[in-house]
Amino acid sequence: MSDHDDEFADVPALAAASGVTEPLRASRQVVRTADGGDVSAIRWSRTDPPTGREARITYLHGLGIDAHSFDQTAIAVDEPAVALDLPGHGRSGWRDDADYAAAVTAPTVLGALDALDVPPGLVVGHSLGAILSARLTALAPERVTGLVLVDMSPDFAQRAVDRIARALEAEEPFATLDEVVERAVAARVGDDRPALLREARHTTRLGEDGRLVRRHHFPHLGAGRTASVGRFADAWPDLEQLDVPLLLVRGDRGYVSPKLHQSFAERLPDATIVTVTSRHAVQTQAPLDLAAAIRDWATTHGLLDSVEEPPATSSET
Repeated sequence: MSDHDDEFADVPALAAASGVTEPLRASRQVVRTADGGDVSAIRWSRTDPPTGREARITYLHGLGIDAHSFDQTAIAVDEPAVALDLPGHGRSGWRDDADYAAAVTAPTVLGALDALDVPPGLVVGHSLGAILSARLTALAPERVTGLVLVDMSPDFAQRAVDRIARALEAEEPFATLDEVVERAVAARVGDDRPALLREARHTTRLGEDGRLVRRHHFPHLGAGRTASVGRFADAWPDLEQLDVPLLLVRGDRGYVSPKLHQSFAERLPDATIVTVTSRHAVQTQAPLDLAAAIRDWATTHGLLDSVEEPPATSSET
């Protein structure tokens, strides 16, 4: 999607697919944090203009994607929210040191939530965003009333995390959006081509040579430079000291394998774990299932007002 397109033009279609007749209003806001970082956010609001105090959920996406990955989930959950572009991603600023570890970016994200006037509420994090959400909860427990991890356990192999980052850095520009989709299918990111095309529109922009390039920092680092995304295992102390309800939503073909599922349940026996039919990017491949899991769990724990749930199926353990 070019910078001149209406980035929220597909909200009515997403709402219709979610069974929502009056979807939340979407708008974009960029804030400057105390450490000098620019953080871009999508506000999902019932009011126009939006107000930060209305938000009840914060959505944090994973490595190499952006806040739009949660669009349909946010619409289906139907609670005012903010979805951030993490530092180095989407329309947010890049760090000079290319260090995007949770311990490094958490203060910037907390500063952004302050600037956006977001009150305490649920935090939903996918992949790198899940690790970041655990760090946020440890740093500012007063901000988080419940935590949702989407297809990520701290036991996910660090070599795989680093391999993904290196692959993002090596990614070449694209001639067309269709090429973006074909590469994603070949890499087994997913097989829902309309969903992949939508992601391609949001995560790319026109480069100086007229080809499409990713918005995130990784492929723009320059020769000889690499980025850091930190050690995911460092999230275990943050999770083990939680004093709020915890939900893990894993894809049956995602990164939380049955073995990691078992170890997660053993280390955090009070956590709720829900398995849905999806690969890693649950919020784009099974957004209604994810929304239903969030609403069921949040309603059970008294975290959100009880409303009619979006249509979806899942299995809970």
